[in-house]
Amino acid sequence: MSSIPLLPNLSTWAQNRLTAIFQATTQDDFDLAYENFVAKQVHITVNGKHVSRADYKTQLWQEKGLESGAEVSYPGTVEVPGTDGELSGLVGLFLQATVAEKLLVFGAPETKSVNSSYNLTIALDSTLQHPGGPINHHADDRRVSVLNKVSVGKQDPIVPPHGSQTTSS
Repeated sequence: MSSIPLLPNLSTWAQNRLTAIFQATTQDDFDLAYENFVAKQVHITVNGKHVSRADYKTQLWQEKGLESGAEVSYPGTVEVPGTDGELSGLVGLFLQATVAEKLLVFGAPETKSVNSSYNLTIALDSTLQHPGGPINHHADDRRVSVLNKVSVGKQDPIVPPHGSQTTSS
């Protein structure tokens, strides 16, 4: 009997890792989610501009701002397995998120909508160190080595108790 756990397919892996980033509400949870998603050696492009790994992490954390939580969905995903089968390959996915802020307006959280398209190259990250040596059959060493993202976010309209809509600035 093998002690190697079954790993999720590439699409599920990418969705789980992105959801963890969006739903992290503490710096520690966010840091862990980011480290479990992005390789140490990565090429990142956001809306056509190259971004360093550290700058992308800072940008994501700042975008989260005063977030109290997020609902994330993936209306479309496609994957192409690499030479390592489910351990590497390409994933393209669309992400829709509604992010709730900690601040309340008229008793309800202010929200923003984020729509993104990701093209990801997922590979085994040989730079990862594990307790007990280089072989750890319980670790999932897949990480994103190339991330190309097109994204837009907008503040959702605020609906006062009397029912007319206003937009926040």
